[in-house]
Amino acid sequence: MMIKTLFSLFVLFILSGCHEREVYTEIAEKQIIAHPPIAMNIEDPSGMLKTDFRHDLNAPMTMSLMVHCAKCTNAQTKSLGADFDGYIRITVSKGNRPLARAQMDYKGEATPEEVMQVYTHLMEKLQWNHSV
Repeated sequence: MMIKTLFSLFVLFILSGCHEREVYTEIAEKQIIAHPPIAMNIEDPSGMLKTDFRHDLNAPMTMSLMVHCAKCTNAQTKSLGADFDGYIRITVSKGNRPLARAQMDYKGEATPEEVMQVYTHLMEKLQWNHSV
């Protein structure tokens, strides 16, 4: 009975780790850390990104959301099961120069909660203290 209980707890522990995906962050311009802009051009075709930055088409910085859906046609990969179905990427740029970005893989369909998880992670890394 004790072994069965320990095994059940071990399985729950392993499965609980599968739901927490890592958000990868890259900050190319360190000088923007702790210096948030007042306004940004927000590019979000999906409508899932909720931010309290003032939206201004003429702002020098742009925050863009990309939700990429992987279209895998490789039979071997399909049979083994891919690790993800796509990724969510938020990029902050100035002109054509990326300043910072955060990205996370997703399974199934991307959700607004996952988009906000990437956004919150990026705001924390940039120390911009913006919330929804």
